Amino acid sequence: MVKGKDKIDPVHLEHGMEIARENARLDVGQGVVVSRGTVLAIEAFEGTNTMLERAGSFGAKNCLFVKLGKPDQDTRFDVPVFGLGTLLAMTKAGIGSAALKSGSVLLLDKPMLIAEAKKLRIGIRGF
Repeated sequence: MVKGKDKIDPVHLEHGMEIARENARLDVGQGVVVSRGTVLAIEAFEGTNTMLERAGSFGAKNCLFVKLGKPDQDTRFDVPVFGLGTLLAMTKAGIGSAALKSGSVLLLDKPMLIAEAKKLRIGIRGF
């Protein structure tokens, strides 16, 4: 886990995971942003970075980005990824924490990504 500027409250994390799992089960998208029990954004066709930008536009505090793969997702066509572009989009949006489903989300260049997350003070946690 990379510690960021926002500490992830276990209740907050559980809420985000529940919303993300249901969103994925319904085959809508792979990510959500929540803040203190409120769903700020759900990823759909627009993609992760646009969803992060939209979530950041509300100015909410303690935002958590949760990403996972959909059940029965055909990864030949759509792989859940988290990379530098996602980190930069989170920074621009003011989102300080991410929870990623272990074994489901591909981290692009993980050593570089972890180093950049530390520099940007973005917390990354697996679940």
